[in-house]
Amino acid sequence: WLQLLDSSAATPNMSKIPWDSADGNGKWSKQPNLKCLAVDNTELPPPKAIILDGEPVIGTAANYIGLYRLAEGKLVNGRPCYRHAERPTHWVAYNGTSAWNAQSEASLGQSRGWMQLLDSSCHTPDVSLLSWETADGAGKWDKKPNLKCREADPSTMPPASALVLSGATEAKAQDCLGLYRLIKGYEVNGRPCWRSVRRSDRWIAFNGENAWNAQSEASLGQKRGWLQLLDSNVSTPDLSKTQWEAWDGSNWVRQDACTCVSVDTAQLPPPPLIELAGPPIAGNAGACLGSYRLADRDVNGRPAFQKTDREDRWLAFNGDNAWNAQSAASLGEKKGWIQLLDSVPTPDQSSIGWEAWIESKWQAQPRLQCIATHDPPLPCSELLVVSTKPPPVAKVQEMPPLIKRSDSELLEDANKDAAKDAAKGGAGGAGGGNGGGE
Repeated sequence: WLQLLDSSAATPNMSKIPWDSADGNGKWSKQPNLKCLAVDNTELPPPKAIILDGEPVIGTAANYIGLYRLAEGKLVNGRPCYRHAERPTHWVAYNGTSAWNAQSEASLGQSRGWMQLLDSSCHTPDVSLLSWETADGAGKWDKKPNLKCREADPSTMPPASALVLSGATEAKAQDCLGLYRLIKGYEVNGRPCWRSVRRSDRWIAFNGENAWNAQSEASLGQKRGWLQLLDSNVSTPDLSKTQWEAWDGSNWVRQDACTCVSVDTAQLPPPPLIELAGPPIAGNAGACLGSYRLADRDVNGRPAFQKTDREDRWLAFNGDNAWNAQSAASLGEKKGWIQLLDSVPTPDQSSIGWEAWIESKWQAQPRLQCIATHDPPLPCSELLVVSTKPPPVAKVQEMPPLIKRSDSELLEDANKDAAKDAAKGGAGGAGGGNGGGE
């Protein structure tokens, strides 16, 4: 419909020749006032997804390689920021002065992290032509000439754990608004699905043909609902640029203010019951497998979970960088029989691999999972099925220890806990060290 007859120009904005426009009948007409101009990249919307890759990285920095999702509506030091698609406490953000950093949530926006891009001129890190550097853990930065940040296809990301649907004006559609939780491991019509936190009988699901619907549980996966997004091309509804529509009882009405965006998983309420499930584990770590109920207390500012069949076993955050399955005597400390080196709001949200303390060392448990139990139970629907897509395999990285202690010191701690539990009539205490973290 538009053409610029100038093959000598390296880019269309460099040409001084007027553009032509098609009239639809095979004729072109000159448009002397039509221009193609270069603009500042700050006027471009930030990409929905970026990826850090291109060169092998070792140590803690390796945990920051991978896909990142745009944090919708959130700015850090005046610029867009990105959360790791599989590790929600890992971010890429601008430090406000000189660099973009791949960093922990605790350091968000500060001049620290495990990777840095020394380029303050770019509004988002994917447009920079400079290479990244990685921290060696001893105060030095190593240049990585092939390590780059680039825009990524949003459809390659795992689905968002939490969505917020807002802005609809029709009365029935308003019943579908609010926060939704991803039903991990399940699909409707081959795509992920979300259940409302406020109303458990409201869902967001794909209808199998042409649209995403916000609908009742009775209509799950069918071509009906109170809101629809006519976009079958997106893998999840938060990635669409199409406008939602609401059913007013007789017609679909465009909802200009209605949006569906991914949000911080910290907004989700903790699950009432979780389960540490996997193959049998040798030693005391094996006794930590099973169901844990949400306790009526927090530990280190996070929800805590108490084992349903052993009151002296807990799953709690250590206040720094890990979740631990541990004894009551060690509650909230950096010790336990099983650990998850991830500071996610609740352990079921993590994609990182778990480790167990076996034979005086931490050993990876790639098949161990922390699963949230749904309340109320999931509906019996032939369209709601277990996902056929394999979950991402979490790679347990070798990280520098946060607390350096010898095996003899760790064993001594374990023996002390065991003595305490024995004095109370228990079956043994939790032991072990804790490694990793920024």
